[in-house]
Amino acid sequence: MENESRVNVTEELNYLRSLIESIDGQVNTLIRGLEELRKAHLALTDTNLAVSKETRVAIGAGIFMEATLKLDGKLLVPIGSDIFIHEDPAAARTRLEENMKEVETSISGLNSQRDEISRRYDTILAAAQSQSGENRDVRRNQK
Repeated sequence: MENESRVNVTEELNYLRSLIESIDGQVNTLIRGLEELRKAHLALTDTNLAVSKETRVAIGAGIFMEATLKLDGKLLVPIGSDIFIHEDPAAARTRLEENMKEVETSISGLNSQRDEISRRYDTILAAAQSQSGENRDVRRNQK
């Protein structure tokens, strides 16, 4: 019975550890996405960009091209499968701000879940270690 209990505790600890690692991965992915949203938002609000109108554009493999920006027109926004729509820069900024808030809320929620799972993990681990120590003491006293 004691071995079965240890196996169950070990399985639960492993499960909780995998949940924590999964949440960490999700948070890291969301943070990278949030940084991309912030960069796009900054590009749309950067006054230096509006003045210079010239920039470098990455074309891949660390290679850049000089480009001239047309900031007075609509933006091209991908909607999937290499299909783009035109969007007003103000609408794009608003959408990016809303998306950033949503991602920040998701990150906060995941961090709360992680904290709760981590507390549960620590509680179970402490109880298992305490039980293990008590069992050793009982065996010593029986000898």
